[in-house]
Amino acid sequence: MKISNNYIAVEKLPEEEKTGFQSVDVQDNFLYKGKVYALPEAPVYVGNTSVAIGDTVVFAKYSPDTHEYKENGLDLKFVSVRDVLAVL
Repeated sequence: MKISNNYIAVEKLPEEEKTGFQSVDVQDNFLYKGKVYALPEAPVYVGNTSVAIGDTVVFAKYSPDTHEYKENGLDLKFVSVRDVLAVL
């Protein structure tokens, strides 16, 4: 899979189920975690950290630059590199 230099392909991780009494953190509603599935040929950096296939990243849920792709049970999100907030 060849991707534009401005995007990475991320497989969204299932959201963790919360039980019991929870204080609501508004930021949790606007963030996704995902595993990097594919990268462009050019190196991708978030801050000073290089992003590699298999890394877990945090990205913005409601970004206009995020696009979904579904085929053969594969559920990918193409995320703009600037919307990746952290590499875990």
